[in-house]
Amino acid sequence: MPGLKRRGASASGPGEQATFLSSILEASTEYSIIATDLEGRILAWNEGARRIYGYNPADVVNKADVFRLHDPDDVRSGLARARLEEARASGKWSGELSQVRKDGSRFTANVTITLRSGPSGEPAGFTIISRDLRESGEEKFRGLLESAPDAMVIVDQRGHIALLNSQTEKLFGYPRAEMLGKPIEMLVPERFRQKHGVYREGYFHDPRVRTMGAGLNLQGLRRDGTEFPVEISLSPLRTEQGVLISASVRDVTDRRRAEEKFRGLLESAPDAMVIVDNDGEIVLVNSQTEKLFGYSREELLGNKVEMLIPDRFRPGHPAKRDAFFHEPRVRPMGAGLDLYGRRKDGSEFPVEISLSPLETGEGVLVSGSIRDVTDQRRLGEQLRRKNEELEEQNRRVQEANRLKSEFLANMSHELRTPLNGIIGFAELMHDGKVGAVAAAHKEYLADILTSARHLLQLINDVLDLAKVESGKMEFRPEQLDVRKTFEEVRDILRTMAARKRIRVELETAADIGAAYLDPARLKQVLYNYLSNALKFTPDEGRVTMRVRPEGKEKLLIEVEDTGIGIAPEQMSRLFVEFQQLDASAAKKYQGTGLGLALTRRVVEAQGGRVGVQSAPGKGSVFSALLPLPAAPAEGKAVLRGGGRKVLVIEDDAHERAWLEQTLSKAGWLVLSASSGREALELASEARFDALTIDLLLPDMSGWELLRALRDQGPNQNTPVVVVTVMGVKEAQPAMPVQGYLIKPVQAVELLSALEGIAHESGAKA
Repeated sequence: MPGLKRRGASASGPGEQATFLSSILEASTEYSIIATDLEGRILAWNEGARRIYGYNPADVVNKADVFRLHDPDDVRSGLARARLEEARASGKWSGELSQVRKDGSRFTANVTITLRSGPSGEPAGFTIISRDLRESGEEKFRGLLESAPDAMVIVDQRGHIALLNSQTEKLFGYPRAEMLGKPIEMLVPERFRQKHGVYREGYFHDPRVRTMGAGLNLQGLRRDGTEFPVEISLSPLRTEQGVLISASVRDVTDRRRAEEKFRGLLESAPDAMVIVDNDGEIVLVNSQTEKLFGYSREELLGNKVEMLIPDRFRPGHPAKRDAFFHEPRVRPMGAGLDLYGRRKDGSEFPVEISLSPLETGEGVLVSGSIRDVTDQRRLGEQLRRKNEELEEQNRRVQEANRLKSEFLANMSHELRTPLNGIIGFAELMHDGKVGAVAAAHKEYLADILTSARHLLQLINDVLDLAKVESGKMEFRPEQLDVRKTFEEVRDILRTMAARKRIRVELETAADIGAAYLDPARLKQVLYNYLSNALKFTPDEGRVTMRVRPEGKEKLLIEVEDTGIGIAPEQMSRLFVEFQQLDASAAKKYQGTGLGLALTRRVVEAQGGRVGVQSAPGKGSVFSALLPLPAAPAEGKAVLRGGGRKVLVIEDDAHERAWLEQTLSKAGWLVLSASSGREALELASEARFDALTIDLLLPDMSGWELLRALRDQGPNQNTPVVVVTVMGVKEAQPAMPVQGYLIKPVQAVELLSALEGIAHESGAKA
């Protein structure tokens, strides 16, 4: 065949012999097929022989004998010649022989020697068919290599490439023939080649399955000179010819690029970030981790994450780690537990850890975000101690308030009772009701009355101030004539004004009429402002009281005087308890410093505010801006409140307004009636959660009303609280009720009674 002739295959002898040899040569290129004469001289040489032995046909045909291919020891011992003689005697010999390649390397071959006959049947020579024993197993192995997704390279102990797959050709750009038999360093960048040989020899000294250069940045070199990052896994292969190295090479360019982006995210994180694989080995960390634990990145990568945990927790940690991999989800680690980390120097510190699963091509990884909470723990402990101190202080304050309330209650009783007696008897004696009184004695009695009344006012002011501070001051608004109220206060202080010949003027806006306010508290504010103005205004001065609406929902009160005025630096001391402007003023103008302070508290408790404008020598203007609550309709009222409804039955407008306001503030929806007839009308239209009834109504008694309610309608079983001035013995209850309160009633008593029966009623429902 032309192809064989071009490769140098030749024959000597008759034409039919050459034809025969050509047919044999064409039969296979995987086997070495050699034709010799009877003396062993080589007459023909196929491609398989060239591949296995390394000689070209021109090197051996008609130039060498077959003994060149045998182990020299077998030639010297005559074993090689004996095998030919055995084949000549029996016609065929088959077995294993040690063979030598052109490069001197030895291998064991499976050899079959067959006696070849000439045209007349006489012996003409031998046909020798050989195959490297390794190649018989390599076919299967090569199939496995080709099925691998990664580049696979088999290297012998000299570092030469013995076998590779097609993925290696694609990855490195070399054809197979250019790599086989060449040093593996051809695939390694030149700067790493010198050390690579040392690493290879070290591996042959301790061959085991492992990754190559764990934690290092490995690079491969393509035929075109470009480098690329690789990941290499090494495995030893034990063969008859000795240990070989199987290297699985993977291009990780895309993964490294993704890792760089991911690493950028990790580095930007404020906390330490540790990425761990399924075996608990650290595969990635950020610089915060190095700072926090004191290890370098190289010391962490590839090691177990337990190195960052105190010794006493290490035995149980792998089980917890495995449990997370079994059910990976974003969650804090050890919720509710005190977690600790361990630095390189052995010191421990408290940490908070958040765990997150990461799905990757290599499987699930775990990302742990680790934060040093030493400062937070310290602050938390300080906060806990501070809270305990505050709780203790609060307990003491509550106890002090309780003792103060008890003291004020006792003082109210113990001081006001004898004072009222002193004032009463002094008035009788002063007015001559118990007999004639000398002029000098009458003057003394007047001094006693003045001092006693001043002391009583002081006691009342202190008690009122205490009520405001504790939130117990109650406001009972009602419809009042604003101008008339102002005139009443002016008349009370008319004597004080006349004594100093001070003119008191009243200016009211034309549209001022009735307002819905607490009359007692309004008079208290006016009295304090007016008496203060009269006190600090010189003789024959002028004081003006003004009142006007400020919009639709507020009332502005002003009291202007022509008194001594107030310096700017003293303004901050106004409206402060027990504060007077200076010692000299305290001597000239008597007072306790409670009037303005109490005025501010009373106004602010109603949602208003106070103010002052003044200049030394030019007098002052004191003001109070009060909100105006909407007045209830006469006879009936619906106030904003919660979902529970109560019907208030009270004929006194003042008491009814107070009940409505108190209950609506507590969350009740309030309807009210001023007579028994109106109450029956409302009670027939809707069911209520509670009723309050005054026993003294204008058209019927409270008991008659209650009997009518129990006879029919939706409120036959509604709980009832009686609110009346009649004692229980006087009232002689004709029907059972759920509560009985005697006026005057405190808000806490009323709300407690209603809450109790509402709760009981709700439980029964």
